[in-house]
Amino acid sequence: MPRMKSKPATRSTAAKRKQQAAAQAQFKKLESRLAALDKEYAAVQVATGQLVAGLLGGATANAKATTPKTTRAPKVQVGKSKTAKAKPGRKPGVRVGKKAAAAKAKPGRKPKARVATKRGRPAATKAPRTTVESVVITLLKANKKPMAFPEIMATIQKRKLVKTKSANFANVLRRTISTSGAIKRVSRGTYRA
Repeated sequence: MPRMKSKPATRSTAAKRKQQAAAQAQFKKLESRLAALDKEYAAVQVATGQLVAGLLGGATANAKATTPKTTRAPKVQVGKSKTAKAKPGRKPGVRVGKKAAAAKAKPGRKPKARVATKRGRPAATKAPRTTVESVVITLLKANKKPMAFPEIMATIQKRKLVKTKSANFANVLRRTISTSGAIKRVSRGTYRA
């Protein structure tokens, strides 16, 4: 009869519990330090906003710099900035108008000159850009019956309906057809609009 191998010895559960308790205590300590740093960071942001507002002069009379209730500092609005909302995922900062940005330009570089525009009648708008999807839909509607993929590809290339720099336009066309909501699959490789 073969001898059974014994199971390797495992740590005692008391040692594991002690280790988990120590890890949890360290985690709580780090979380409280993080909260303190967040408050300190918010205070620094407010002070920076007030300093920038003081440097730029009276243009910031409307800006309010108060200590925030949350961990993030509010943005200070200066100049002609239209939106003061912070975009998600970005660090809060100070908004500065175009004139202040030009003053901060690198030494030796001239600030960009404004181009004078004519008043009166607006310029003609450009025609909307044609997409591969719109070309395929137009082609399928003009044909009035389902078309196979090779037919669609050949027609587009023959009539030069789409200008592309793609090395493999067939893949682009397949992806466009498969993801389009307006193009329906009749059978394998055959589509209709």
